Amino acid sequence: METVYSQQDLYWILLTVVLGVLLVPLRSAGSRCIGEEELRSRENRLQRTYWKHLNVPQPTSPRQRAPTCAEVSKELHEDPQRRSLSPWRYRLDEDDTRFPREISVAECLCDGCIIDRHEDLSYNSRQMFVQRMVLKKTSCPGDPSRYVVRKDFISVPITCTCVRPAVNHVF
Repeated sequence: METVYSQQDLYWILLTVVLGVLLVPLRSAGSRCIGEEELRSRENRLQRTYWKHLNVPQPTSPRQRAPTCAEVSKELHEDPQRRSLSPWRYRLDEDDTRFPREISVAECLCDGCIIDRHEDLSYNSRQMFVQRMVLKKTSCPGDPSRYVVRKDFISVPITCTCVRPAVNHVF
């Protein structure tokens, strides 16, 4: 049985094909290969317009050992990250394919929460996340000195909080 298309059907098929052909260059234009100079320019622009306005915490010094939950529970501190019910520390997350290459991320020091200066495991310490825009780069096929760069959003843990444990009720 032969399929017969109306003039309107042919119009929509042709329009879809033409739009598809026209949009392919637009899609690939965002993923063109760029050199080191343009890469640095994009990184600087992201730094100026986005990252410099964020209050990004500094990680614990690599030479300085992070305190344990038990140590923090016995201390009294001015610093919110150390006097919290769910204390945390910052460490550097490094990724050579990302800008910024280094991002400070929060890590909870306790599994439970500090209640009356002792860790109480009937509560849980959990990371809190925010979305941060980054640039991701990959080497161009055939020319490793050039890059394809795209914007991406990643979840970054910025603090820890105390929560009641999730309970699954079976009825």
